[in-house]
Amino acid sequence: MSEFRTDRPIYRQIVDYACALILKGQWLPGEKIPSVRELAVGMGVNSHTVLKAFDELQQQGLITPRRGMGFFLADNAPRLVQQKNRQEFFVDTMPEIFSRMASLGITIDEIVGEYREWEHKVKSL
Repeated sequence: MSEFRTDRPIYRQIVDYACALILKGQWLPGEKIPSVRELAVGMGVNSHTVLKAFDELQQQGLITPRRGMGFFLADNAPRLVQQKNRQEFFVDTMPEIFSRMASLGITIDEIVGEYREWEHKVKSL
């Protein structure tokens, strides 16, 4: 992650980045995650910004500090991230999709058909 968007605080983008790594299995439950300093240097940001992101990740129950050892990913972190993303999808994304569907005259049956075609293609890969 080298470029940050201007429409969202950098620490929130770091939280999003960490959540993506968790979902991809690049940060594994129970394992040590990169230090604040490592992430700050790697991302080219101030360590206070990463620390603020880590505070947020702690508040969400995704990481836990171990004195003198660093931060570790919580055992239930993947499930928590998935639950959070599902909730955001239904609250934020779905209303936009439904509005766009209505304006384009797209029915739910058409969406289900397209989804089933996509699902079939994915399973056959």
